[in-house]
Amino acid sequence: MQVPPIREDGLQLSEKRKFHRIFWTTERVAWIVFALILGLALLGLTGAGGYWSRITQTLPTGQVEYPRVTRWESTDEFRASFNGGAETHRLSLGYSFFENFEVEAIQPEPERTLTLPEGVVMEFAAGEGAPVNVIIHTRSLHSGLIDYRVALDGAGVEASILILP
Repeated sequence: MQVPPIREDGLQLSEKRKFHRIFWTTERVAWIVFALILGLALLGLTGAGGYWSRITQTLPTGQVEYPRVTRWESTDEFRASFNGGAETHRLSLGYSFFENFEVEAIQPEPERTLTLPEGVVMEFAAGEGAPVNVIIHTRSLHSGLIDYRVALDGAGVEASILILP
């Protein structure tokens, strides 16, 4: 049986300094990675909540607000606000939106829904040309980066949402 050597301080320990240094360095790197993930979560870049969790895009005909990052199979909200002045407002969403999101509810309900080659168009009545706010409650069906087109009364913009597993 081999006995470990006695150190200068009197302890009789078998120490593998090289292994411990590698382990401590790995542990410090892991703590830094965990701190970065926590920081990203607090900023809203890993799902619901946080300063950067939602995107608001202003169009000449209104405003669109949607999540920047969402989670797979979680519910979220897509909001559209139309400027006043028209009797009927049209919200147009590209087909890739409906391929990746299940629509659970729309408030208020559209008066008419049209399926066109560029996507689905929903028409909402505006009482005496008043502004209209639409909320679409969605649930994501797949994970990945989703690109789709959204238009309010003909003025459109390209939108992207990252769906995390």
